Amino acid sequence: MTTLFARVFRQAKVTFEQTSAERLLSNLQNLRVLVEQLTLADLNLDTTIASRETFQQSTKAPCTFIDIYENAYFTMSVFILRENYTMPLHDHPCMHGLLRVVSGKVKIQSYTEIDRREETRAGDLLRHVLVNVEQEKVFSAEKGESAMLSPSERNYHEITAIGGPAAFFDILSPPYNVDIPIYGKRSCSFYRKLLLPGDGAANDGRKRMVLEKIPTPDHYYCDTEHYETPEFMFASAASK
Repeated sequence: MTTLFARVFRQAKVTFEQTSAERLLSNLQNLRVLVEQLTLADLNLDTTIASRETFQQSTKAPCTFIDIYENAYFTMSVFILRENYTMPLHDHPCMHGLLRVVSGKVKIQSYTEIDRREETRAGDLLRHVLVNVEQEKVFSAEKGESAMLSPSERNYHEITAIGGPAAFFDILSPPYNVDIPIYGKRSCSFYRKLLLPGDGAANDGRKRMVLEKIPTPDHYYCDTEHYETPEFMFASAASK
């Protein structure tokens, strides 16, 4: 464990637990600079969690989830994906998020919501979301750049591990299921892509498509790994 992760944690608290919307963007940028320096070693995680050998076990899930920290304001976690596995297309309603690859390489396809239509039929919520298709991007542990989403940009995405297993650290705020105005408690929803007539291009030249809410795909399930909580997180909880 290094002091860098403690700095990331403290900056996350400053960023997401303050009430000044005016300071959010500058604090978020400061947090992003720190997150883009993180490694597996900073998180006190062994490199074997993202090895090919680990995913060769017959009972191994295609994804491993490590819960690092969560309060009412933000959550921190690590996901490890099997080589060529795609975390299904899902949403991040009303969230800010940062994703930093700490092992391997991932390809991220993001979408930005333009409009949505919802109705309840036979007790089920039917949702169709019109989105702009963002440029596909590759992020790796070697390059410091992180992926960022906001309540209004890149708030839907799917993530694929390429060239081997990959691990990424992310921070989301607020966490799923936290009750917020208008939306209430938000759960994570999954989607399939529906092509629009023609190429779906809008007047501005950007490609558009419709995302349709679906049940959680059968292929998406995770193992979990215990995380040894660092002392500075205990100290933070005790000071409240």
